[in-house]
Amino acid sequence: MRLSKSNGTNVRTISKFIFAVVLIAAAALESNAQNTVIKLVQDLSFKFTGYYQMSPTENATTFFRHAGKVSFTNKDIINLLEPEVGIIFSSDAKLKLITNIETNTQPKVIVRDRFQGEQFDTDVTQYFAAEVLESVEDTKINKNPLKASGTSYDVIAFVMRVPKASFRVLGFGAVQVKTGKHEGEPTAVVHTGTVNVSGNGDYQVSILGGILPVALTGTVKITGTDLKSMAE
Repeated sequence: MRLSKSNGTNVRTISKFIFAVVLIAAAALESNAQNTVIKLVQDLSFKFTGYYQMSPTENATTFFRHAGKVSFTNKDIINLLEPEVGIIFSSDAKLKLITNIETNTQPKVIVRDRFQGEQFDTDVTQYFAAEVLESVEDTKINKNPLKASGTSYDVIAFVMRVPKASFRVLGFGAVQVKTGKHEGEPTAVVHTGTVNVSGNGDYQVSILGGILPVALTGTVKITGTDLKSMAE
């Protein structure tokens, strides 16, 4: 995707970007402190089902192959990340997607939690990462004031690499295109919605079951349109 200056609105050039396709007003950038950047913070919600091969059984006439089934969500993913980062997260911890809308880079995945009333973020991207493979928009974007609406056809992969889970899921979704605001001002074109995913890998299906090959299917829901000035 290529955008350029028009009608006094300063626009950056971005290609194959994720859920913040950047359209930044110059005033928003100039208002930033020297050590902060504008970032899109979105909620991630995972619902996965894994199918694995169980031990076969047989009788006098028939041989049976059995498929086991396991489900896991945000809570399970966060539990898998705890040993890698050395933190025991609370039951209120959340998975977030953080996109720096000023640079053409892939987003980060973080765990956001609170300790003694203070919020803290833990970057887990090296263990659980998002990768945008393609983003194709069918949108209407009003230039001044900025206002976006439409649909984007996004292809995204999520990859997890920890001792008890190693998998890659690839997803496609027709997601909504909306206007993201920074301090109340329209600042960026944002993608939000649900992506259907499938893939494969290895997963510890149970404490006794060990780590087994799994076929995965499910959804990833990505929501939120607000932009924040955050320390880089």
